[in-house]
Amino acid sequence: MLSYMERMREVEPALEYVHPEAIFIAACEHESERHPFYGTYRGVEGVRTLLSKLQRELEPQEVKLHRMLADEGTVFAWGEFRHRVRSTGRIFASSWAAACEVEDGKIKHFRGFEDTGALEAAFRKE
Repeated sequence: MLSYMERMREVEPALEYVHPEAIFIAACEHESERHPFYGTYRGVEGVRTLLSKLQRELEPQEVKLHRMLADEGTVFAWGEFRHRVRSTGRIFASSWAAACEVEDGKIKHFRGFEDTGALEAAFRKE
């Protein structure tokens, strides 16, 4: 997972660490009009869509990994980040956590957690 996180800013290198049958859940399982990232993304193409959205919408300012715990098939990591939302210029700052299942050295299931209230507020055009 660390290799994936280090390459998230570049879509194609990050996809090398994604299992063909991957399921990535970005904060909320279901798509929503409240935010373009919410939803469940399936397979390499789905994760490509998610990463492309992140790249298009966010300008990373700072990403901190506080800790990562792992065994053969499970990874849990947490930290903090700050991103500038390109469309509003606002900062989205949050603690984050990710729980992953890994198979054959690739992420098969990814569930991300962050402050969705702060996310939605940073995207609000007021």
